[in-house]
Amino acid sequence: MTQLVHSILTVAANTAPDALAATLGDEAMRFDDVRSLTGRYVKVLGDLGLGHGDRVAVQAEFTLEQIALFFASQHIGAAFTPINPACNLAEVAEIVAYLRPAVLVQDQTRGAEMTAALHTAVPRHATLGDTAPDGSDALGPRLEAAPAQVDAPSPTREDDAHAIFLTSGSTGRPKGVVLSHRASWLRSHLGASRFVSAGGRGELLTFPMFHWAGWNYLLENWAHKRPIHFVPEASGDGIAEAIARHDPAFLYAIPAVWERILASPVAFDGTRLRAIGSGTSRFDPALMVRLAERFPNASRGVFYGSTEFGGACSLHDDEISRRPGSVGMPGPGIEARICDGELQLRGPTVMSGYFDLPEQSTEVFQDGWYRTGDLAECDADGFITITGRAREVIRSGGEAIAPAEVELALQGFPGIRGVAVVGLDDSTWGEIVCMVTELENGTPCPPVSAIRSYLEGRIAPYKHPRRIIALPELPRTPATGQIMRARIKQIVQADMA
Repeated sequence: MTQLVHSILTVAANTAPDALAATLGDEAMRFDDVRSLTGRYVKVLGDLGLGHGDRVAVQAEFTLEQIALFFASQHIGAAFTPINPACNLAEVAEIVAYLRPAVLVQDQTRGAEMTAALHTAVPRHATLGDTAPDGSDALGPRLEAAPAQVDAPSPTREDDAHAIFLTSGSTGRPKGVVLSHRASWLRSHLGASRFVSAGGRGELLTFPMFHWAGWNYLLENWAHKRPIHFVPEASGDGIAEAIARHDPAFLYAIPAVWERILASPVAFDGTRLRAIGSGTSRFDPALMVRLAERFPNASRGVFYGSTEFGGACSLHDDEISRRPGSVGMPGPGIEARICDGELQLRGPTVMSGYFDLPEQSTEVFQDGWYRTGDLAECDADGFITITGRAREVIRSGGEAIAPAEVELALQGFPGIRGVAVVGLDDSTWGEIVCMVTELENGTPCPPVSAIRSYLEGRIAPYKHPRRIIALPELPRTPATGQIMRARIKQIVQADMA
């Protein structure tokens, strides 16, 4: 069987062309609709001069049309690269300078200013819809005129990059996780087995589609020709309304989102769900007890993985309460070991590496094992528990946040002599961003609202501090005067204990 990501769509469209594939609000598409639109996009991308080995960067609020752009990019041998719509001009400029995409596709909310500012950084600009600012191609008219090249030959190979997903490194600079067709095809088929018992009503998806996880869950469902129901925003009421409307069989959400769902007054039949899952953040077993009461007929799972490796470990049903804090055992085809306290993984789903970062790619591999950066323990039965992080990246609500990037953005705030950003454990978000500051003499500690207002437009809102702590003096290394972030975190945690 060919292990190409776009073959998942081909198989689904050939065998179940009229089956529901995806919904977003009032919009719906069948598998054959997606294949037809994908075929037109294959023609449009070719006409724009794109081909094998290129990168197609996309920054836009998600629409179902982007699914076709995703598959068409892979059909021509290019790598689909989504960018968070919340990223501002400076952040996008840094990303495109790093990735060097052949085209930057944006929606009409980006405006002429961004197109003009990035004109020399990207060879081609394209805009979703019927109109575009100067210097950008409007894709709407091109799609309308393009024939659907459904059976066009594809130059793609299984080891080609099908997508590059951005994650934040400890330096604050973005890192592009390169995923091959083979790795993502295997991820989707290894994970799809859990849908066999979940029924054919598909999944309600709460993930943003600039993340790997969102596309992975789409592929897992489509591997079994089951629909995916996108939620426009992950509010508790919005998700509850979508459950009532679409009657999904499966729902995965991070702990913060589950709390919103449980708090929503919107009525829905919780007995209809057949499987629920969570992960990404530290998971409170008491929350799973509440979920079991609300969704009594659903099997339960806690999942551990990453963009770099895919799904790695899982813990299910009664084991969740028997082994609080554990992330379970490795899945089929996955090996795990703990080396010097760090969890390391090996398997065919691992990334190809970080785009254009050979040193960082080499650093995370050790004799064929992927170094997760997570500290872990393994009990006598083989169940793994994550005990901490070997790296400094903060993971809050499913987002990876580099402390150095936030610290850089805080420079220039009045009255601050020094600043360090650390992650603090949080039962809802996993970790929250905490700003620890050394103030000028006589300067009062600024409120969180003032800091967030200052950072607006500098960095994306999810990177903003949620807590501020002032210290008389920040610990620094004697030789270089560098801030000792690990020591600062210890001090803060001791004061909070």
